[in-house]
Amino acid sequence: MVTMRGIRKYFPTNGVYALDNTDFDLDPGEIHALLGENGAGKSTLMHIMAGYLEPTAGHVLVDGRERRFATPAAALTAGIGMVRQHPNLTPGFKVWEDCILGAEPGSALRLNPRLARNRVRSLSERWGFKLPVEADTRSLTVSQRQKAAVLALLFRNTGYLIFDEPTAVLTPDETEGLFELFRMLKAEGKGVVLISHKLEETLALADRVTVLRKGKTLATRSTALLHGDELRDLMFGIEEGLKGTEVSGLSGGIAQTGKPSAVQETGVLSIRDLSVELPGRPFIRNLNVELLPGAIMGIAGVRDSGLETLELTITGFLRPSAGSITLKGRDLTGKGTGTFREAGGAYLSADRTGNALAVSLPLRDSIIIHLHRYSRNGLLGKLGIMDRRFLGSRIASIMDKAQVSRSPQARGDSFSGGMLQRIILAREFAENASLLVLAEPGWGLDRVGRDRLAGQLRNYVTAGRSVLLFSTDVDELLSVSDEILVLRNGAFSTRIPLDSPASRSAAAIKDYKERIGQAMVGGRSEE
Repeated sequence: MVTMRGIRKYFPTNGVYALDNTDFDLDPGEIHALLGENGAGKSTLMHIMAGYLEPTAGHVLVDGRERRFATPAAALTAGIGMVRQHPNLTPGFKVWEDCILGAEPGSALRLNPRLARNRVRSLSERWGFKLPVEADTRSLTVSQRQKAAVLALLFRNTGYLIFDEPTAVLTPDETEGLFELFRMLKAEGKGVVLISHKLEETLALADRVTVLRKGKTLATRSTALLHGDELRDLMFGIEEGLKGTEVSGLSGGIAQTGKPSAVQETGVLSIRDLSVELPGRPFIRNLNVELLPGAIMGIAGVRDSGLETLELTITGFLRPSAGSITLKGRDLTGKGTGTFREAGGAYLSADRTGNALAVSLPLRDSIIIHLHRYSRNGLLGKLGIMDRRFLGSRIASIMDKAQVSRSPQARGDSFSGGMLQRIILAREFAENASLLVLAEPGWGLDRVGRDRLAGQLRNYVTAGRSVLLFSTDVDELLSVSDEILVLRNGAFSTRIPLDSPASRSAAAIKDYKERIGQAMVGGRSEE
């Protein structure tokens, strides 16, 4: 059993207590969900439990013995491991090498590579991960990296496992497979912590729920005695008098459909006969897309089916093997990320801690890397000297619009996942670009954050700008898109025009989900 009592965590760079006298328990043989809105302290608490952070005060006991973990390795030795939202694997290592690191089979003087490979491959096949265990970790997609991190904990037979938003990049079938894994781990006597914003799946899976709010433990309840409405009220502090009403400034004021009028014929984004064939990445072949002004187009699929390949090719990170990409008439084909930005593109990557931010740097520095091209003004700018006043103003504006009150001088990895996501979104919205490319924009956002994002996207396209939204979350796509293309095995298997979100019935939404799900796993194509 893991017991956490009176946990406090103070960050001196911000003068903020992220946790204030917080309590949490994890029993063997249970699935315990940890919930709360963004910034509630969920990830901070679990980072302390898993050895990524040390508490300022409080006690952590494992099976009755008080422990204080200075490193994740120390927590692993005590039987506690964590799969973070964006796992960091060892660059240059093969998948099997990364999985066994620190737990190498063989004698004290000699590794047994054959035994190690076979054990990792067997575990991968057992749980249906189908990982390329001989591949370089740098070649893995976001979802494959997550699976590799899970595999490393299974390899160590870890007794207490923490999962931070584990279903964000999984298909429904993969999600059910992961949930089956959780149930099996529970049956074997292991304790599982699940951090999730998906309340329905949490109630269906977890045995107990603990809710944090503003760094404090608000309640711990058995899910057998808890219903969805009560859980939402606990998480967001909704008072009785406000139930059933919209929260001001979040969902209100959403513009009507952003679908283009009949007179608009020229696409903001035009993709013609696009193919990408690169070693280590899912191929895409002969794709055609025409995204008109004022429209939000959703691209659904599994990350490993070519979703990430298409996203990175459009934004200039990958060079296509054939075809063309134009943005407002400017050729982008194979010309890099700088040309994409100069032509009027903005981009939020699914790889939040890789392409989107350098989390080992102070957040301010990471934002400056993005803004520096705007800060070279006047004679000094021609000499390469940045305008500090301009940068300070823009950074303050981004933090304010993201509704994050912490100091930008703090390291990026000291912010919660939801805070980072809001900051990156605010940064990209501030670009005022013609095309906004978003990949998994709802990752780490709670219900309030997702409602706010939906309103921002609808308002964004009213001025003739367009949004291309890549997501594995069908609910997210249906909440904002005008149409959805489903990518499967490197090709579009279906195109589904959508009614206005306001006019969709429950039956229509169910039908959309069934059609999208069938197209993702293999069904009859639609024209």
